[in-house]
Amino acid sequence: MSCKFKYADLLDDDVFKLVFGRESTKDVMIEFLNQVISDRRIEDLEFIDKEMHPVERDSKGSVYDMVCKTHDGSRIIVEVQRRKQPFYAERAIYYSTFQIQRQVEAGAEYYDFLPVYVVNILNFRMNSYAEIRDVRTVYRLYEENTHHLLTDRVTFIFIDLTKFSKTIEKLDGNVLEGMYFCFKNMVNLEDRPAALKHKVFTKIFEVTELYNMDKQTRDKVLDKMTTERDLRNQMAWARQEAIEEGLAEGRAEGRAEGLAEGRAEGRAEGRAEGRAEGLAEGQQSKAVEIALKLIATGMSKADAAAFVGVPQEVLG
Repeated sequence: MSCKFKYADLLDDDVFKLVFGRESTKDVMIEFLNQVISDRRIEDLEFIDKEMHPVERDSKGSVYDMVCKTHDGSRIIVEVQRRKQPFYAERAIYYSTFQIQRQVEAGAEYYDFLPVYVVNILNFRMNSYAEIRDVRTVYRLYEENTHHLLTDRVTFIFIDLTKFSKTIEKLDGNVLEGMYFCFKNMVNLEDRPAALKHKVFTKIFEVTELYNMDKQTRDKVLDKMTTERDLRNQMAWARQEAIEEGLAEGRAEGRAEGLAEGRAEGRAEGRAEGRAEGLAEGQQSKAVEIALKLIATGMSKADAAAFVGVPQEVLG
């Protein structure tokens, strides 16, 4: 398979696990977690079974990218999500419960379980905190009025890569920002930027370089990267076409309504409303069309709906 990329995509599940989830690259994960978790220092960790089987027979199982157990017994769930998922915050809470239950079942006295962290690396903006500008946000259980911390045993960390916009020229040696940059831009790089001097980046660039991988892994990763690129291009084209069609329809409808009313006010309002309605309808129509094509290629209806941002019900 011909290769147009030098480095693999860090947001790909398989690549993420190669870089962060193996014994030989454990130091990369330790450095990353020490950068994003502010209330403890991780000296060592082990990777444990990532599939948590449900307590109730009829409840859903929980599968996520990685689970780490630190030197002091704390549990850290790490999840990478490239595309928008509905109820993602609720899903993070759901994930945390399995690591709590597993500790209690193992004999934690009086529910005295060790801290559980859920670290989420997202390439989309969650609606629940869209107005927050920080790339990294931390959530805990606080009292509403006094902000008193109820417990430090459960912490949710969200890293929103859509809010990180620094270019190579703006990188100043900050390790965490360097990692953000790699998550967002690795596939577009031809060489390691000079600003990424920390030793952790040496391993990141070595592992993600495609020709350092065995052929089977490289072909699998390249195939997914090419598919992802094609999907992004298709979505960008569809959005632009929907905008253009929506604007055209909106102008036509607005002009007709405005002329019928014969007043400047009606004409302005008609154009504005028609433009908005036409844009919305055009965007949804194109999104549904793309979702149906994705389903035809084997993607689940739920994933296709989440990818294009429409309710699952409109897909029939």
